[in-house]
Amino acid sequence: MRKSMTAYAVGLAALLAVSPAQGRAKQYRRAPLRIEVSPYGRLYRQCTDWYVTEHRATGDTIVPRMRCWWALR
Repeated sequence: MRKSMTAYAVGLAALLAVSPAQGRAKQYRRAPLRIEVSPYGRLYRQCTDWYVTEHRATGDTIVPRMRCWWALR
């Protein structure tokens, strides 16, 4: 009985000695997914969008497409 209590105490001490922060890998912040661009002058971004059908292994899928370009105001 005494041997099992000692093993329990040693195991508990080992668990308490390791903090959760040490067990996890360091996490880094991601860069923002969008980039804001504001050109000088009379330029603005003009976009058009549409849907296309893609033939995939799981079946035909409708997906959006977009094309943008710089235009004068």
